[in-house]
Amino acid sequence: MKPAIFTRYVVRAFLGPFVFGLAVFALLAFLGDLFDKMGRIATGHASVWAVAQYLALQLPYWAVRIVPMATLLATLFAVASFVASGELTAVQASGLEGRRFFRPLLWAALAVSVCAFAAQESLLPACFSRAQRLWRDQIHPTWEWDRYHDVVLVPGPDRLVSSTLFAVKDGTLKRPVLDDFHGGRLTRQVDAEEAVWTPLAARWVFSKGVERTFDAQGGLSGERAFDWWDSDLTIPPRGLAPTLKSHEEMTLRETVAEVRRYKEHGRSTRPLWTAFHQKLAYPFTNIVLCALGLPIALRLRRAPRAVSFGAALTVGFLYLWFLEMGWHLGKSGRVPPMAAAWTPNMLFAAVAAALNRSARI
Repeated sequence: MKPAIFTRYVVRAFLGPFVFGLAVFALLAFLGDLFDKMGRIATGHASVWAVAQYLALQLPYWAVRIVPMATLLATLFAVASFVASGELTAVQASGLEGRRFFRPLLWAALAVSVCAFAAQESLLPACFSRAQRLWRDQIHPTWEWDRYHDVVLVPGPDRLVSSTLFAVKDGTLKRPVLDDFHGGRLTRQVDAEEAVWTPLAARWVFSKGVERTFDAQGGLSGERAFDWWDSDLTIPPRGLAPTLKSHEEMTLRETVAEVRRYKEHGRSTRPLWTAFHQKLAYPFTNIVLCALGLPIALRLRRAPRAVSFGAALTVGFLYLWFLEMGWHLGKSGRVPPMAAAWTPNMLFAAVAAALNRSARI
């Protein structure tokens, strides 16, 4: 058999189970998430159209997340079919090495990795971000109960507002300090006891405070006390509330940009660096699980497909557990972000290498 024909034949045996596994596993994960949120969706006031959009936008997320399990299942099914049909025995009898016979499966897993990475950097962030906005704004608007303590808000590129307590639903700021900058230099500061959002005037009104102005050298040039001050801050409470983007909403480039922003505000960058390395490591999981699936399939040999399905579920969820543990250890600082992200792949790759060596593939 010509190499190209042989490769297409093996890859075709992989693709069918892969598509099946991707659909089934993604649907199971999606339904589990849906049942968990069903109460909040049913008791909310969102339109049917908003809910339908949210559910549709969630599917790409679960599809990308579940790709490694689908790759493992496809490997188990493909090898099982070769064993059941006697093709593997015939090929080995002809002198072809097992590694060479299964090489197209690894190439197929690599192609899936490339596609998963492309989706992770394009389709997934856009869909997940839109789904999160629908959830936060229409389906389950948790911002109504948000209360931020000792918060720093950024209403504009040259403006900061700090407050000891920001109650979004009430539209109040306790002990607000508004700083205006020009070219990185502080030009004005308003320090008050309270600021209240007034819907009729569509602006924040500061009470019982002091307005200070500063000269080009940073020295105090003027100061006046006030009982009430109609500020030029016109962003409503909901728009002023800080919205923290989850790492699923960001590409690698956006994650690095967010790291720089966190550094400027003196915030910990560990969660972002952990997410960055996980985004790099995750696509390689397909190759690792494909390599792990080969010796597992040979050991199962003529076992029913239900057993292969169960094995894929078990190994896949075990990997996801390691991934989740790595995420929490990395963002907490107990493990360096790079080690936290890449350790699951290294562990499973070591197991795959040991099993392949003992199976003599």
